Amino acid sequence: MRTKICVLGMFIGILLVSCNNTPSYSDRIRAEQRAINKLIASEGLEILTKYPADGVFGDNQFVKLDNGLYLNIVDTGNGNHAVKYKTKILMRCSGKYLTVDGSDTTNYRFSLFTNSYGPIEFTYGYAESSMVSYDYYTYSPYSHQLGIGIDSAVAYVGENGIVKLIVPFDLGSSYQISEYTPMYYDRIKFMFY
Repeated sequence: MRTKICVLGMFIGILLVSCNNTPSYSDRIRAEQRAINKLIASEGLEILTKYPADGVFGDNQFVKLDNGLYLNIVDTGNGNHAVKYKTKILMRCSGKYLTVDGSDTTNYRFSLFTNSYGPIEFTYGYAESSMVSYDYYTYSPYSHQLGIGIDSAVAYVGENGIVKLIVPFDLGSSYQISEYTPMYYDRIKFMFY
């Protein structure tokens, strides 16, 4: 009887170990950082430790904000800043999903500057909640592009502002969060209405 219990215990232990191939959250964070570092190297990006005193970024300069978002301001806009929970925004964007498995990222490009998609509409401060009603399995710009990172960027520019972002998955869209996928936006334009 004792031998049967030992054999059964070993079998259950082996079964549990062999079934636990799912990466941990720490594994996913490390894989994400490798993908971001690969992007930084391949694009020749410079990561600043402080926001530029004059607010002017070089073309390939990004600052890593306290929340983990990487930001480059291309154009600060017209000086008319958004009011949180009130300003309605139309957003157009382009970029690529960063793969965390080391494969090439060029096949994962997207652009909402074409006429195939209208601009994404959201209210500043509600970008994250605007995404939750869309199914991320069906492509929707709302479930693939809206998240905390987008709201964070709006705070730094005015109407017609243009930014570039590297958005870690935990600041990203519902798709990014569910797939643990960081994203690089090579252009985002915010238009107020």
